[in-house]
Amino acid sequence: MFTWDDKYRFIFSDLGASDKVGVNDVGIGVFKKKPYIGLTKEILQNSTDAPDRTLPEGTPVRVHFELIYIDRDDIPDVERLNSVIHKCYEYYPNGDDGVKLKTIQDAADRYLAQPGKVPVLKISDYNTTGLCGVLAEKGSKWSGLVRERSATNKTGGSSGSFGVGKFAPFTFSALRTVFYSTKTVDNETAFQGKALLTTFKEEGILKHNIGLFADTTSENYDAVLTTDNIAPVFRRDEVGTDIFVLGFEKDSDWMEQSAISVIEYFFYSIYKGNLEVTVVEGDKVITINQANLGDMISFFEKYCAEHMKDDVTFQYTAPVYWKLLCSPHKVIRERFKYNGKDMGEYELYLFTGDDVGEKKVLEMREAGMKIREDTAFRIPMNFTGIFIATGAGAETLEPEDNISSFLRKCENQAHDDWAADEYREKKDMAKSIINKIHAIILDAAKKEMPDFGKDSVDAFGLSEFLQTEESDDDKKEEEAFADFRPLSFEIKSVKTGKHRRQADISMKKSGGSRRKKKEEPKEPKKPKDPEDPKKKRNNKHGNGMGKASEVFISKVKTPFNSATGEYRISFTADEATEDLMLAIRLGGDDDNLSRAEISNATANGKRLPIKNGMINVGSVAKGDKKVIDIKLSEVGRKTLEVRAYAKS
Repeated sequence: MFTWDDKYRFIFSDLGASDKVGVNDVGIGVFKKKPYIGLTKEILQNSTDAPDRTLPEGTPVRVHFELIYIDRDDIPDVERLNSVIHKCYEYYPNGDDGVKLKTIQDAADRYLAQPGKVPVLKISDYNTTGLCGVLAEKGSKWSGLVRERSATNKTGGSSGSFGVGKFAPFTFSALRTVFYSTKTVDNETAFQGKALLTTFKEEGILKHNIGLFADTTSENYDAVLTTDNIAPVFRRDEVGTDIFVLGFEKDSDWMEQSAISVIEYFFYSIYKGNLEVTVVEGDKVITINQANLGDMISFFEKYCAEHMKDDVTFQYTAPVYWKLLCSPHKVIRERFKYNGKDMGEYELYLFTGDDVGEKKVLEMREAGMKIREDTAFRIPMNFTGIFIATGAGAETLEPEDNISSFLRKCENQAHDDWAADEYREKKDMAKSIINKIHAIILDAAKKEMPDFGKDSVDAFGLSEFLQTEESDDDKKEEEAFADFRPLSFEIKSVKTGKHRRQADISMKKSGGSRRKKKEEPKEPKKPKDPEDPKKKRNNKHGNGMGKASEVFISKVKTPFNSATGEYRISFTADEATEDLMLAIRLGGDDDNLSRAEISNATANGKRLPIKNGMINVGSVAKGDKKVIDIKLSEVGRKTLEVRAYAKS
């Protein structure tokens, strides 16, 4: 048992004119929905933002998550902390606050009221600088994490930008209390604790909800600055930082959830050899490093498929990008320029091939943490990419000079997207830069489209299921595809069991055109003769209108003959129908599909009727393959969408 000096106590200031505060702390609430993702993202970005540059090049930052058990008597000012938690519940015993505070009080009764062991999540980093500036009033790494609220002291390529990440560990503390211990490259040592509770009353005086374990004799309530005055379990002897989450009540899969979050959001940093992470509980150890990253990605892909298949809030995408890095891919390193200004370098990895099943690009900044995925691409080729705004070679780290720093200002609070609204001072510039990144990726992908000569294939068919923010006019689209000779590919029909989509068309039941004939003067109606027999309705002919339902077709191909300006459409009918109609629409890089004006259609040398803008193919049997040559009124090659309908 360690005896703490009496001058170090938990201090809760008088409330004074401040607002009373309940249990629902906004900072902690940010991480409630995805706690493990929030914890690992915030911890790892802090550590990777502080590498010790004096170490040999290639030395990775190491982060260690471990469940340990601490003697209750080694916890500083434990009786005071226990007493305050009970007083918080006494002040807020009712409603939602009362329910949540009762849970915290119960945890205090388990861990603080009597001797025993307290579960603690210890998070340690190594090969970092530590939290420098332990005596600074503001603006240092130490004050930013421990002593400042709603403020961020990070600049340049650093990952944090809102100052809320420091609350992530509190999500896991049943006692809402966290301790910090650091040793810095400047040979500073510091230990301090913080409790985030509620307003309470003590000796008739309202007290603030935040408690700080500090030196009561110092003017600024400094941390414990002498190693000998810190209990051995909390001492930091090696440069770096320890965070102790008091009262860590584990989930059964806490190690797996932590490891999955590490891989999903920091696999690129690990791949580059900049980060290693270990998760430990007793004899069970999970290590993720550059050497075993591929094995860990594969292992947790199987784990997610088995244990997280029903989790709609999380998608494990690391295997997709790992496949990119392990396959032959193109690497582009160029300067990012905006209005002629060089903002540093970016890197783009691109992977294409027959086995790439989607269009998806992971985007991040120099810090190497996953920010977002861009899927809004509308070209007839699948590809996977990784885009990193490194900012290398930029004039300064300031946002106006550095693309990585600029994008940091565009990050949202959850660090999972870039939005122009986040950078209000330069909203228009932010919008342009975010759009330019998309355009850079799109242009690079188009250049990867293979060229196979005149009689190659131009295929399309899934346009309605893809979303995009991009918009090019017809001239730009035509120029972009002027030399495009893509490979053929098949579009398989998927029978989902859902109702067929009704076509936005009508046809005469006789099969005739909807176009109305010029009306002729009608003869006056004769008086009805009651003795005339009633006329029978002719069910075979008439002017009634009918609906058309979609027919499933597959193996759709649309090769274009540049010499004749014709398309050869081939497909297989997945079901039999008496009167198949083929509809053709034109697609581009944007979301708009326009109806194709078909001037001619033939099959086996025989001209096919064109009715209501659609080709009347006639009767087809299930499994029939049809080949139709068509010519459009539109000049130049276009991207086609083909759908089949039959009267219903």
